[in-house]
Amino acid sequence: MWPTTIPAAIALQEELRSKIVVADDFGTVTRVAGVDVGFEDEGTTARAAVVVLSFPELRPLDYALVRAPTPFPYVPGLLSFREIPVVLDALAQLAQPPDLLICDGQGIAHPRRLGIASHLGLLVDIPAIGCAKSLLIGHHPSLPATKGSQVRLPIAANTSVSC
Repeated sequence: MWPTTIPAAIALQEELRSKIVVADDFGTVTRVAGVDVGFEDEGTTARAAVVVLSFPELRPLDYALVRAPTPFPYVPGLLSFREIPVVLDALAQLAQPPDLLICDGQGIAHPRRLGIASHLGLLVDIPAIGCAKSLLIGHHPSLPATKGSQVRLPIAANTSVSC
């Protein structure tokens, strides 16, 4: 059952977050999928796009675009309940499942450690990485000016923040 209330959605996040595995061990990756969701009709229609690329060549292999009624209101921290149903429909249209998902949204850098990437990865049993446009929690040192630079976002595993 998919939660339809805010308390039920938060309870599910609290339950599922203990199942997240944080490891840089994806096995053999030959197919990477980018996942994003947008909204139309003043937010009443969700539109999911999934594009699968070969890895490491990054050659397009497959894609799916699905529109469906938006099943959950916009609530900060509960994006996955608004977006995952249409993403699941898009993933179901792919000829083969990808080996890795890169999602536009949070993974474990989420107030309850279960952003859309983590949540989706658990549901479809595919490793997932969140690639969000904004930082919800945590702090990181300044990035070096070199293109492609990275720094770790230190987050205590037992930290939980209400939102």
